[in-house]
Amino acid sequence: MAAAAQHSDKDNAVGLSIEANDNDVSRQHDPLMRLRMSLNDRLMTMAVVSFGAGALCGGYVGGKHSSRQYLAERAHRLPTTAEGWYFYQKWKNYRTTLGAIKGAARYGAKISACVMAFSAIEAMADRVVGEAQMASSAIAGLSTAVGVSLVARLPRSSARRARAAGLCVGLLTGCLQDANRWAHGHPPAYVGWLQKQTKGF
Repeated sequence: MAAAAQHSDKDNAVGLSIEANDNDVSRQHDPLMRLRMSLNDRLMTMAVVSFGAGALCGGYVGGKHSSRQYLAERAHRLPTTAEGWYFYQKWKNYRTTLGAIKGAARYGAKISACVMAFSAIEAMADRVVGEAQMASSAIAGLSTAVGVSLVARLPRSSARRARAAGLCVGLLTGCLQDANRWAHGHPPAYVGWLQKQTKGF
């Protein structure tokens, strides 16, 4: 009886292991997944990473701008005593730090919003196409660039450059992700179609 129970427990463990492996395989083969992450995980990761990158850039730019603004505002009335220079540097550091914090928050929010919009549009396009591929990334890049141009009210020439940049970024990220899936044995559908079209040549 004990041997039979032990054998049954072993069979159950093997069955659970096989089922878990099947779930992992099916998860890896999900045609709508990108970067081996689900949509919710991808949105959360991209939001955090993009906000951090934007905050770093914004903190640097905001600090530099506030420092130069402070120097320009007080260039005509510089301190003449040691105590005056102490407070001059103290307030300069305060204004620089405050400007860096404001710039980090502003740039981080803007970059994160753009990346989130790109990822959301990309995911919707993936569902329409039926799989994650380069076309969805290109649509997302172009759509995000158009939205940024309208919100920022860019001039026509700047809006044209923004659309071109958005399209190029979308194509580049889409190509890299398609190449990664192809390298792991899951090429996008258009690769198979192109292979069929060129098979006779």
